Amino acid sequence: MQIHKFEQPIYPYTIWVAINKTPQFISETFTEEDKSEIVFTEEDNHKAHAFTMTVMSKDKKEYGTLLYFRSKSSMTSKVIAHESVHAAKNLFKHIGADIAPHEPFEYIVGWIAECCDEVRKWKNKTKVSSD
Repeated sequence: MQIHKFEQPIYPYTIWVAINKTPQFISETFTEEDKSEIVFTEEDNHKAHAFTMTVMSKDKKEYGTLLYFRSKSSMTSKVIAHESVHAAKNLFKHIGADIAPHEPFEYIVGWIAECCDEVRKWKNKTKVSSD
């Protein structure tokens, strides 16, 4: 399992980018944003190649967004862009900002996509854990 942590330099927000064959490991490190346990079904293990979810880290109680990818091969430009928009919307919702003045939103989408690309290329930031 690989989880990479990125701190946004402008907004008070954390994103994690994770790569693993199944999403089950997520519940070991994170909770839902309301601090309830994350539960994945057997179907979840085989269905999603990527998804984005708002989470709270169990160890430091940090709030942010997790971008999950089943493998490096599922980290295509199209999928990274799609998940980056979801993550940017989560951030803007969290800080109470409107996406209408486009440029700040586009900046965040680009920053998140760049974080994902760094993980895809193995240019790691702070690695939370691995095995």
